[in-house]
Amino acid sequence: MRKFLTALVAVGFVLGGWAQVRVVDQAGREVLIPSEPQRIVSAFGVATPYLYALVEPARIVAARYLGVPDHPLARALMAQLDPDYAAKALPGDITVEEILARRADLVVAGLRHRDLARLLGEVGIPTILVGPETFEAVRETTLLLAHVLGREEKASRLLAFYESVLAAAAQATAGILPEERPRVLVVGTAPLRVASGAMYQSRLVELAGGRPVTQGLPGSWQNVNLEQILLWNPEVVFIVPYSPVSPADLLGDPLWQATAAVQTGRVYKMPQILFAWDTPIPESALALLWMARRLHPERVQVDLIATIQAFYREFYGCEPRSEELSALLGG
Repeated sequence: MRKFLTALVAVGFVLGGWAQVRVVDQAGREVLIPSEPQRIVSAFGVATPYLYALVEPARIVAARYLGVPDHPLARALMAQLDPDYAAKALPGDITVEEILARRADLVVAGLRHRDLARLLGEVGIPTILVGPETFEAVRETTLLLAHVLGREEKASRLLAFYESVLAAAAQATAGILPEERPRVLVVGTAPLRVASGAMYQSRLVELAGGRPVTQGLPGSWQNVNLEQILLWNPEVVFIVPYSPVSPADLLGDPLWQATAAVQTGRVYKMPQILFAWDTPIPESALALLWMARRLHPERVQVDLIATIQAFYREFYGCEPRSEELSALLGG
């Protein structure tokens, strides 16, 4: 963390009458940006929630959205957060021409967008590359974007929330013996597509008091066979919120009947209100609480609905009603 903060120290100066700042992004690139960018594009779906939590929606002129769910609560809250979000949505293949058309003065993208960043640099549009894949990287991404956007005070509040949830979860699950931690499988966009042990989703499971069955599996999302699932024999299955797979699909599949999770009915679809809770964003602290409540309800006595409302009110300027949340969360 100290090394990152040292790299983040910026030098402000004036070129051609415009105040500019030099920063080092999470790809290790030095980038010269306007000191107060007003037309921001998010070319990376994971970065979009950070921007909405830190700046006024009017400054976001285009963005990738991680599948905002098509249910009334999400549509109503997204309309409160940003009435123009539908017009801002970027297509799957983002081009330099598309970003030029939005008259962007700053682009935020992922580590895999190096080629896009290079092309944008050739036409004078600075790009910050971010790569939040761990708890520490979420903190670093928040600090970096806050510095770039001049929102350090709001970032400190956002990180305080995130840190407090992580600390509370760690305290609540600290005394659980290894054999008391349920074996957990995180399912992705297909029944046999699973989160590896190296992924952020597995870190959430660990902090929530579970044991990821994919602990030794490297890389990112992996396709496995049913024999491997049966060998792992998960006691709990969490399905990511943007997956077409439903709990009923697994509970009703004869091939999954031998798993402890199906036998006890502990197969759950993760909720999603606006942005995907399982992704490495500050909002994922809500997923941690939800997971911990599912795994160890006797230990985690947090008021999840009140916590969700407080987060959305504080950082997104909208507040879902208790009855709507209760229906979404299953009570």
